[in-house]
Amino acid sequence: MSAPTHAGDIAGNLELVPAVHHAPAKAVMIDPVTKKVVDDLFDRLKGIFTGWRATWPTEAEENQSKREWVAEFMRGGIRSMEQIQAGIRTAAKQRKEYVPQVGVFIGWCFAPEVFGLPPLERAYAQAMRNIHPSQAGFARWSHPAIYHAAVASGFYTLSRLERSLGMKRFAEKYEDQCRRLARGEVLPPAPVAALPAPAGPRTPEVGNAALAEIRNRLGGRRG
Repeated sequence: MSAPTHAGDIAGNLELVPAVHHAPAKAVMIDPVTKKVVDDLFDRLKGIFTGWRATWPTEAEENQSKREWVAEFMRGGIRSMEQIQAGIRTAAKQRKEYVPQVGVFIGWCFAPEVFGLPPLERAYAQAMRNIHPSQAGFARWSHPAIYHAAVASGFYTLSRLERSLGMKRFAEKYEDQCRRLARGEVLPPAPVAALPAPAGPRTPEVGNAALAEIRNRLGGRRG
């Protein structure tokens, strides 16, 4: 049997861990620093979700849930307090009674704003604008994550889905890009739109010459 994992060994100021995929189950012993962070998190969740007793009816069950949440944070790649704060902010907007599953909360921790990205609504609007055929060769992407989320969603598919379904599909792919950024990946750059050709010199002489040319053409037609 493997030794217990001390949360403090991988938390250090809640820079939690590299994501652990398909790791065997371990007992997680929560050290004092991590315990305070988790206690504060649960207190915030209790203040947001008034039906929390349905999830944690006893202190023993609450403590067991805290250990499970820390373990899931380790597996889910939660690495910073900023991510947890993002999860709390999203939780406060839910207007629901009951505490979410830990997996749902982890998803909230990957909010685009944590990584300096536009919120979902703005990112989706940018994607929909840029995938329009009229923008071919002119689309400008404010961040590669938006472009790659749109590509993964499928330009053709996004352009034909009704807004609610398109937004849902794009949101999943956008979160995937946020998770890549959380793992420290560098996203390939988005295509750069061609810059418009520089305008010719704008002087009174140029303008007068253009007007004279127009007059000549009009005069020729009259003749």
